[in-house]
Amino acid sequence: MKKALNLLSLFILLFFLNGCGFKPILIGSDYNFLIQTDNLTGDSQINSIIENKLKVLNGTKRLFKVDLDSKKTKNILSKDSKGDPNILELVIDLNYKLTENGKILVNRSLTQRSSYNNISDKFELSKSEDILKDNLVENLVSDIVNSATNLTINDN
Repeated sequence: MKKALNLLSLFILLFFLNGCGFKPILIGSDYNFLIQTDNLTGDSQINSIIENKLKVLNGTKRLFKVDLDSKKTKNILSKDSKGDPNILELVIDLNYKLTENGKILVNRSLTQRSSYNNISDKFELSKSEDILKDNLVENLVSDIVNSATNLTINDN
């Protein structure tokens, strides 16, 4: 009886997860270009995340290369009466150059920032910062992809 209940619970869970309609943003779209990273400088963790997110683009019509220079900064916005940080800010600066056949098509500087409250549990704070970082990087990747999309639209 217990095994049947567990199997039924698993089936219901899979049914709801499958039917929620979740699909990653970049995978569901048809892009007719590919973006390869060429020169990566700055924060290696940020660059690695951007590189992995750009790998899902698999168009064949055009090949763009991107040079990335990123920087992550953590600032203290306010302190409590003891002098401990109370509100923090995560800032990611990204300079990127989008090139095709050695010709620079886009040269842009972007900044994404998010402020958040300090948490006494440092493990939870680290996890929260990782989530914020992923969200900020996702916005940066969207801008890179939009730049390439605009280039392909304008050439047609």
